Amino acid sequence: MSELRKIVTLTLAITPSGALSPGPLSAMAVTAGLTLGALGGILLAVGHMLAELPYVAFLYFSVDKAKKYLEKAKVPMNVTVSVFLLYFSYLLLQTAMQENPLATASRQTTLGPLGAIIAGAALTGLNPYFLMWWVTVGYPIVNEASETGHKGLAAMYGSHVWMDYAWLAILAAAGGVAGGTSILAYKGLMAGLAAVLLFFAVKTLLDTFKKK
Repeated sequence: MSELRKIVTLTLAITPSGALSPGPLSAMAVTAGLTLGALGGILLAVGHMLAELPYVAFLYFSVDKAKKYLEKAKVPMNVTVSVFLLYFSYLLLQTAMQENPLATASRQTTLGPLGAIIAGAALTGLNPYFLMWWVTVGYPIVNEASETGHKGLAAMYGSHVWMDYAWLAILAAAGGVAGGTSILAYKGLMAGLAAVLLFFAVKTLLDTFKKK
């Protein structure tokens, strides 16, 4: 039991460096909250977990293979994520430019339940920076868990993933409250989020190709 406590403590100490850092997933949580409220963040976390859990399980057995794969696939993965972010940036900006974006019809350009899950999975499984976090900063907790078998893995991941759910739900709820105040506030928030996603898309592409 003391080993499991050690794993949980270590996980709770390390997880915030990844789970609470600003990035595309955080911005997407606010976007999902515009139409779904806190539920949008929860669904985004579901998609995130669907991509993250198999990856963490893979690291549990072979971290060296993961590092080699990430180095080879980094460019296409970054390009795919950037295109994904550019697309949603376009949708958000398009909605912000409409006369009444709070209308039901115009809200269809933002994330629905299935879209939130897909976005969570895509921004997780196709994000090399997130994946590298697990083989660098997050690796000590995977390594610690591996020494106590499957119970250690369950304890580690359980004490990690709840932060993703809580944080993304909070961000989504904040987006829902801010976006529901008035048409002007909603339009401004949509435009702001479009700019944030555009920033991450461009930054990802620049960081990828400037090293070539």
